[in-house]
Amino acid sequence: MAPKVPRMGRRWKRGGAVAVVALVIGSVVWWRTKDAPPEPPLPPGITDAEVSAVVEKSRARVVATPRSGEAWGDYGTILLAHLFDREADQCFVVAARLDPQDPRWPYARGQIALKRDPPSAIALLTTASEAARAQPKYRTACVLTLAEALLEHGEIDRAADLLQQELAVAPGEARAIFGLGTVALLRGDDATAAVRFAAVQNNPCCRKQARSHLSQLARVRGDVAAAKQYESEANALDPDPPWPDPYLDKVVTLQVGARGDDRRVGVLERDGRFQEAAQLYLAQAQRTPTSKALTGAGVNLARLRDYDRAIDALRRAVELDPNDPRAHYTLALVLFNKAEREWVPNPNSADAASWFREVVEEAKRTIDLKPDYAQAYLFWGLSLKHLGDPRAAIEPLRKGLVIRPEEFEMHLALGQALAATGDRTGAEQSLRTAQKLKPDDPRPVQELAKFK
Repeated sequence: MAPKVPRMGRRWKRGGAVAVVALVIGSVVWWRTKDAPPEPPLPPGITDAEVSAVVEKSRARVVATPRSGEAWGDYGTILLAHLFDREADQCFVVAARLDPQDPRWPYARGQIALKRDPPSAIALLTTASEAARAQPKYRTACVLTLAEALLEHGEIDRAADLLQQELAVAPGEARAIFGLGTVALLRGDDATAAVRFAAVQNNPCCRKQARSHLSQLARVRGDVAAAKQYESEANALDPDPPWPDPYLDKVVTLQVGARGDDRRVGVLERDGRFQEAAQLYLAQAQRTPTSKALTGAGVNLARLRDYDRAIDALRRAVELDPNDPRAHYTLALVLFNKAEREWVPNPNSADAASWFREVVEEAKRTIDLKPDYAQAYLFWGLSLKHLGDPRAAIEPLRKGLVIRPEEFEMHLALGQALAATGDRTGAEQSLRTAQKLKPDDPRPVQELAKFK
């Protein structure tokens, strides 16, 4: 049986799958003569006034300059941004004829075709890649999207050549390295695949997928401890965001309304622009207060270590929706981080103790709403340990390990709590398990050394 092709980095998750009703297979027929550009299409039934306004404005530019390839392409991009794929494809056909040197228009058609007719997508993406040689800004996205489409279509050798060529031009390009890891996996070269995936396991656009592959590869070679650790790390991560793409990222910025905000904030977080992401969430919450918007603001403010504003936003989130487990858990997490920063230099801090007690309450509420939220048990137990009650910390930590027996931090915390209660045998067992799960982390060894 041929190996199953892993899903590649072209995942366009900016708001879900593109709603392709039907590709215009006869798009060339739609424009019957080169000398008479057609009337620009207008999607029927647009009910959102904000969307209608931007569509009409862009269409008016095409009407005013019907022989401008850029005007047609920009209008198609506006339509694509708002999921009017059929009309967008019609515009890109015209744009590509008027401006055949611009890689964006066949690339956009290729992105639409990927959802419906992959063989047609390959031809379009090949055209885009050739045009992109003269526009390096778009080269990487065009070439690597083509390589990924070829892999999913089973053309491994051609894909490998493209990936190697791109890596030669842009050494260290994580998307190409990940792709070559997939090539090695499909060819049965597990050792090379492991090296490739390990090299990019911390890249924000593939860290979950890379760890999942590393877990599978470790299991195949019999390294169960490494497999469990990679699996644990992968499970704790959010889905990988899309790879940077100068064209598709531009599409995201053109969307209006709540959908546009959600996709823009995803790009901002991917690029580490947490201040802008927080401001976008706060603006959402000001217009329409929701637990989701306030929790998003809290997460990004905490990333900036603006804990006071983060906690304020998260407390408002749980007030708005007391049944949102993510809001309660995120509040517990941020409170814990703030408390620990205070507690490390000052273990007798009354403020830190108050925050740890609040962590316990928020963690308990999280578990009530979502009993399998293992990380909530971790912060519950750690807070009790910091509050000087290691015996009470043991129960939530053990419950967390029932859900996630491969969780390194949970084993470490349980070992510390057991040691503090005088249970040396239990402590050594937990600490040695932690050591096996993460051999490079010095903390289990340091804790075990205390027994000597």
